[in-house]
Amino acid sequence: MNIIVCTKQIRYTYARTGNKPDTFYFNPEDAITRVNPFDESALELALRVKDKNPDTRITLLTMGPMLAEAQIRRCMAAGADDLIHIPLDGSGMNDSLDQPDAWTKSRLLAQAAKALEADMILCGKESMDRGSGQVGALLAQLLGMPFVSAITDLSVTGDDDEVQVQRSAGRGVREIIACSLPAVLSVDLGAELRVPMLKQRQKADLHVPRKLDLEEPEDRAKLVCTHRFQPRPRPLIVPPPDSRMHAYDRVLQLLTGSKVEKKGEMLTGSPESQADGILAFLKENGFLETEKHG
Repeated sequence: MNIIVCTKQIRYTYARTGNKPDTFYFNPEDAITRVNPFDESALELALRVKDKNPDTRITLLTMGPMLAEAQIRRCMAAGADDLIHIPLDGSGMNDSLDQPDAWTKSRLLAQAAKALEADMILCGKESMDRGSGQVGALLAQLLGMPFVSAITDLSVTGDDDEVQVQRSAGRGVREIIACSLPAVLSVDLGAELRVPMLKQRQKADLHVPRKLDLEEPEDRAKLVCTHRFQPRPRPLIVPPPDSRMHAYDRVLQLLTGSKVEKKGEMLTGSPESQADGILAFLKENGFLETEKHG
């Protein structure tokens, strides 16, 4: 069986330390490059299939500049057999993320899948940088293959012409779906990628990625991101201090962000003494009526 895992390298922003509003307070060191975590989960599911079927061949397929080469080689060392790189000549990079649109990427991936004669194509449900979740569905439509989204587990039957997947249907509901092969499957988070051994890391560092020069679509992008901006910081809602309090206490409450410390008492001792303490607290605060003896 030939399995292709679409592996996207992303630039993930985790902080804002800049001082320029025109760059949204970003500095170059505020971003890290990594492999999309959804794609790492997809690779782990492919490796589990290979564990049960040693004849399985896993090919990593990445596109664009090698932003996170060390991380993509770590995925290679986890158990993949080959790494294929699809370079881009810069055409279609007309959005604020310097990426082609989902339709263009899907057409390039479809060409690669046909050239490699894939039996199963795994990709992440979405990417952390764009989060559109469109590539898997568009890829299946271009290849004319069945598509199952948001899977969390899979197993291949003995005749290698059907795969059984488990997918998340929302609100904790799980579905078991039997899907004929070849197929395109998008993977949700859940399966953590295994840690490769040292010898595998050394072997992956020496591996030379193969390059596929595909014909990029000449038609203009169907989806264009014209602007990308970060969410505005939400103002902290500070409740006004209680007017019944003393002026000193009101000022102190404002200085502490109107946070009122909750007073409490820790009950210790035997269960009987703790129960007596709870009853006394309820009676003192008026939750229980005190019995009056005439």
